Amino acid sequence: MGMVLKYLLLLGCLGCTLAEVRYDHYKVYKVRIDRLEEFELLNTNERQLQLSTWREIRKLGEEADVMLPPETQLAFEQLLVGHNITYATKIENVQTLIDGQRPKQRTGYMEWTQFHTLDEIYAWLDVIEARYPNIVTPFIIGNSYEGRPIRGIKISYKPGNKAVFIESNIHAREWITSATITYFIDELLVPRNPGVRDIALNVDWYIIPVLNVDGFVYSHEVERLWRKSRLPSDPTGNCIGTDLNRNFDFLWMLVGAESDPCSEIYAGPSAESDVEIHQLTTYINNSIPEDTIKIYISLHSYGQYVLSPWGHVDDEFPDHYPQMMHVAEGFANALYRRYQTEFTYGSSATTLYKVSGSGKEWAYGVKNIPIPYTIELRDKGEYGFVLPPEDIIPVAREVTDGFVGMIMAAREIDIL
Repeated sequence: MGMVLKYLLLLGCLGCTLAEVRYDHYKVYKVRIDRLEEFELLNTNERQLQLSTWREIRKLGEEADVMLPPETQLAFEQLLVGHNITYATKIENVQTLIDGQRPKQRTGYMEWTQFHTLDEIYAWLDVIEARYPNIVTPFIIGNSYEGRPIRGIKISYKPGNKAVFIESNIHAREWITSATITYFIDELLVPRNPGVRDIALNVDWYIIPVLNVDGFVYSHEVERLWRKSRLPSDPTGNCIGTDLNRNFDFLWMLVGAESDPCSEIYAGPSAESDVEIHQLTTYINNSIPEDTIKIYISLHSYGQYVLSPWGHVDDEFPDHYPQMMHVAEGFANALYRRYQTEFTYGSSATTLYKVSGSGKEWAYGVKNIPIPYTIELRDKGEYGFVLPPEDIIPVAREVTDGFVGMIMAAREIDIL
């Protein structure tokens, strides 16, 4: 289904139940960009080709992952061949993978062999809050644009601990993030090995499993690959949503973001224009004592990266950069041991692409949290945003290992 038709459906169906968007025979291509002219060529033809970027590139010599509907694939391939641009098909039929993510029968309870809805995650939070009242403290940072509560929990076994803050699923389609972090929560509550028990007892954990609740529900019910929030962002009504990870009030709209409301990386009309981000920063400012949070994590997929500030410049590094790299190395090395999954770490600008207005940049630039990361989970693009449910437990287990390694490395340099 082309983007124009999607918008017509949206305009014609306000106030009613929307039909599910399907991606039958949509393909994902890997495209190598070696010259600036090639990069500009894709940008110029993005709308006409109905091209959707899965993995951006900001440096020449790298590969972008892009999805196209069947009606523009031939034109796209001819364009690439005509300009001698190297490409390959990564996913032949996106809908087949989406269908594989849908459970034939929902369990009705929380487990990690299927991807869960927001209602299922929230029902599970109710259970653990009641079961572990001396360990789990629930909190709500506020309500989303569509009125849903944005829930989190604090896990604390004793007073006086320093804290890690984790926000997950800020991008709606990245389902593996909330699946992974709920597994990790379960591990903290019932530790299965000494390392996890140690970081549960001696660190406080503030965790929001789904920050972009409206987008997450929309990705389950209507459009599986939806990324942004659901705040109307265009006076014409043609475009919906803000990239919440470009909406933080630190160097907002400086680089790596767009002012076009139809863009996937639209930063919003102003910093903290979306209530989800305003309420997140307000909660951290007003409800958590200063100097408590030592590590801030924004959990994403995909690409297997641990990305630190700075995002806006590639020739300057923050004062804590050596410490950030030491802790990132601890995470990556510990995670690698289980399945030999390799994570790359470094600053956003030098490792992946330039960005501003993101959560980790705000955490460091405004709140002075010494160790802030964007962590991009599996994979490298074989499945991208549509990992099969069989991957949930392996990803969650290796990330749990990584968090243990992260805390150990932070202790070595007196961060925690």
